[in-house]
Amino acid sequence: MFDTPPVKLEVTEYQMMAVPCGGCGAVTRAAAPAGVAGPCCYGPNVRAATALLACNGHMSTERAADLMGVLLDASVSTGFTEGLVARLAKQLSGFEAALKQALRAAPVMHHDETPARVAGDDDDRLLYVYTARAGRLVWFGAADNRGHDALDAFKILPGYTGTLVRDDYPAYAKYDKDLKAVQLCCAHLLRSLRGIGELDTDPYRVQRGWTESAAAALSDARAAVAKAKVDGAIALDPDLLAGLRERYDKAVSWGMLTNRLRDWPSGRHPGYTLATLTRQGDPSMAVHRRLRCAVHQQPL
Repeated sequence: MFDTPPVKLEVTEYQMMAVPCGGCGAVTRAAAPAGVAGPCCYGPNVRAATALLACNGHMSTERAADLMGVLLDASVSTGFTEGLVARLAKQLSGFEAALKQALRAAPVMHHDETPARVAGDDDDRLLYVYTARAGRLVWFGAADNRGHDALDAFKILPGYTGTLVRDDYPAYAKYDKDLKAVQLCCAHLLRSLRGIGELDTDPYRVQRGWTESAAAALSDARAAVAKAKVDGAIALDPDLLAGLRERYDKAVSWGMLTNRLRDWPSGRHPGYTLATLTRQGDPSMAVHRRLRCAVHQQPL
């Protein structure tokens, strides 16, 4: 059994003597140890834990302060927590600009956005949380829209010239002209394949047949790349790569063929739309670029 010892707040008293001068009467007091401010204060461990919860735990300052009291026996106030966040922000001046510069210099970058409900005074507001990733670099931002105004204002995508891993949201297409390549995010793709498969009511499993095969090819590709990295290889076996690409292409081609003329209340059948999307450009673009990026130890 692995466990942590009980946490109990520890109090240290520092007695700093004050001595008056016998001649002029001036009082000299001993200097406080480093990190001690005022007659009563929290130490560096409490400050660090509170700041970590408030800044890295994606929670409100009220919740962070509450958890400090419940879990760590340190009943900090909301004001103390907010003050730590402000102090940390001041110390990180210039950090965000440097982070964005490093992201823009990365050969492969991921970008995504997702809606989030935020409680307002009168009613809930819908914000969009954005994230950009490259290796161990992660940036988060928020805006009240998911259009070009927000994407441009973040100053990450405009002028980026590497490989962008993204979903098929149309607003990203504006930046494609400057990119070395575009990789359809395989996490989104797998989720879409699963969703199309769930539409299948055909006893012959027309949808699940091709969506499950395509998903299996992508999953096997990822496993093959992970093994290649462990083995110290810099490239996959050509026959293995060709086989993975063939399996993926065959599944997608079957999805296009079987859904091309299927009825749907509005426009094309979503299975055909997804199959066509995954075939844009190089017919096996998704699996090929996923493999290429992974083998060279760039972010998947």
